Amino acid sequence: MKHTHYIRQSYLFCKYRNYVLGIQKYITGRNVLEVGPNKGALFAQYYPQTKKYTLLEPNRYFEAFYIRLQRKHANLHYKIGGFEDYVADETFDTIVMMAVISHIRLDSQAIFNKIDALLNKGGFLIVETNNTKRNLAVFDLLDRNYEKVEAKASYSGLMKWLRIDYRTVLIYKKP
Repeated sequence: MKHTHYIRQSYLFCKYRNYVLGIQKYITGRNVLEVGPNKGALFAQYYPQTKKYTLLEPNRYFEAFYIRLQRKHANLHYKIGGFEDYVADETFDTIVMMAVISHIRLDSQAIFNKIDALLNKGGFLIVETNNTKRNLAVFDLLDRNYEKVEAKASYSGLMKWLRIDYRTVLIYKKP
């Protein structure tokens, strides 16, 4: 639904949703990688609280948004490219993947292996399920190999009532 995209990216909606999700504790003071951030608005309120925040986006169209965000946040970095080809010279304390699993052109085992290689021991993975069935087997691998810390509906209250989406946010910790 096209309206879902616009609502999900609005500033007030992002602030409300982040408050409800309570993920600040998994981001504050950490080196964070966000995969598929779109315009970068979803977690922009947390950029100043991180050690370093890296955006990885395959769509070059969003680069102009990232350049503007970098003017406000010196610790914000971005890379234009897909998760499939991403080669990092560092590992991360937290990886955020909101509704991007189904867009990754790797099989579930390869997705898990890449996440595992990028995530520090004791690090957190914040991942949102997709509305499609593609690559959902990655969640079985995460359940078997990581500790599930939290699982909550992406939307509650008015958003749930409006049936904007029916995704779940899962937070895992790498042992």
